[in-house]
Amino acid sequence: MLKGSTVSFPPAPRGGFAEDRVVWIFGHPRSGTTWLAQLLTDGLHLKLWNEPYLGQFLAFTNTLRENEPRRFEDPTFWMSHPQEANWRASLHAFFTDVIARQGGRARGFAGLAIKEPNGTVVAPLILQAMPRARVVFMLRDPRDVIASLIDARKPGSWMHERLTEEFDRGRVVRQSIRRFERIAGLLDDLETVAAGRYFEMRYERLRTDTLTEMRCLAETLRLPCREDDLRQAVERHAYERIPEERKGPGRFVRTARVGGWQEELDPAEIAAIHDALGPFLAGRGYPVPAPAGEER
Repeated sequence: MLKGSTVSFPPAPRGGFAEDRVVWIFGHPRSGTTWLAQLLTDGLHLKLWNEPYLGQFLAFTNTLRENEPRRFEDPTFWMSHPQEANWRASLHAFFTDVIARQGGRARGFAGLAIKEPNGTVVAPLILQAMPRARVVFMLRDPRDVIASLIDARKPGSWMHERLTEEFDRGRVVRQSIRRFERIAGLLDDLETVAAGRYFEMRYERLRTDTLTEMRCLAETLRLPCREDDLRQAVERHAYERIPEERKGPGRFVRTARVGGWQEELDPAEIAAIHDALGPFLAGRGYPVPAPAGEER
């Protein structure tokens, strides 16, 4: 840069979304977050910002916490516990500025839904930095999620052509288990950090009674809700309304079955999932069958 030269950055545009009108959507990929986003945007009139990967730059904190936990006590580390007030302020400035610049104008929308499944593992950090934003966590039986991911990544499926690594069913299972282990460790933190502005949506309940669950979400998060608009959106986005040629195995919209993992995962995969995630599954109300020959 030439001596004396300056760089002029454009100011953030006005008319964007206030922090308390931002709704983050988190959840493991293939948990139904796309369907939920459709219901929020069409039924509750939120604008969608689809997977901006805003949380990815914070993912390093998980690796650091696992490998060098003492780093978080060192005040020279910018995200250490002694620096919490400062890093929260810095991240708040970052997120609000990015949303102002790229989230679009708020006029005509009830809020901004940011669908960020790939930032799920750092959701508590994001909500600490945005103390007035709201959050929905989409939770689905991890076994059904893993079965869906295997189907999505297999050769010939909708996702396979995007991947650069060879399909390895075992690797998909192991990676998914690891992500769910992290989710298990953060859900309690997220509920505490976002108390009063948090809603845990269960995929299974949403499939059973979509309208009631969406009403409950709107009430909990204090989102405007017009009954007729919501009802029509629920009908429009029902799995049963999707043409047969656009859904099924190997497609983005697959089967929407609850409990399909029992037929789609092999016994060794099920055993590995139960061994690693059994307490999490049981704690969240997902039955874990006792191993054959073992007393219940």
